[in-house]
Amino acid sequence: MLLGRYPSAAIETAADLPVLPPPIPAGLPSQLLERRPDIVAAERRVAAAFHNVSEAKAARLPTISLSAAGSSISSELFVLQDRDNPVWSAGAALLAPIYQGGALVAKVDIRTAEQKQALAEYARAGLRAFSDVENAMSSESTLRSRERLLTQAVVDNERALELAEVRYRVGASDLRAVSQQQLALLSARTTLLRVRSEARVQRVNLHLALGGDFEMTPPPAEPATTTNESAGSSAASR
Repeated sequence: MLLGRYPSAAIETAADLPVLPPPIPAGLPSQLLERRPDIVAAERRVAAAFHNVSEAKAARLPTISLSAAGSSISSELFVLQDRDNPVWSAGAALLAPIYQGGALVAKVDIRTAEQKQALAEYARAGLRAFSDVENAMSSESTLRSRERLLTQAVVDNERALELAEVRYRVGASDLRAVSQQQLALLSARTTLLRVRSEARVQRVNLHLALGGDFEMTPPPAEPATTTNESAGSSAASR
């Protein structure tokens, strides 16, 4: 910007736009939208809301806690006299919620309302995804039609410029007619270039709306896990 020109006095530019991929295949499954990050997030919020409702309902029930541990001193069932002789002890505790002025019931109602809200947000995300795909596909179809018309317009303007130059050379018209036809040709080429560029942008938007390409990719296989039980201690609730 300080020099007012490129340092090398030239800039490398592509002569043509990238080749537009083949047309959109027919019969794309709607399951492709399940790859979108917003759809995945909305679905996980719905699953979390269902678990929150179950948790709120379970909070109204009594809680039983069981424990087992190795001890050489005492347990909840009996007391050892010999500290040097470790044994296994087991115990149990029962906790029941007392009257809380309807707080537990209100919490269930709140979680239920949040569940309905999550479902509504999931539906809205799905509608938004379908709308994005529809807009991208419609825009690309419209741009392809415009490209065909503008390509023909460029050909017609090139032919008109050739005729205007011939008329100028034989003295049938002045240079002004040639200049006007050149401006018309440049305008048609500029509009065609803009439409072709927008068509490629809309193809990118379509892949963003679909969350990927046109092929269903299988989910990655989960690695096998092994569970090792410890012989030292274990605990369970409810």
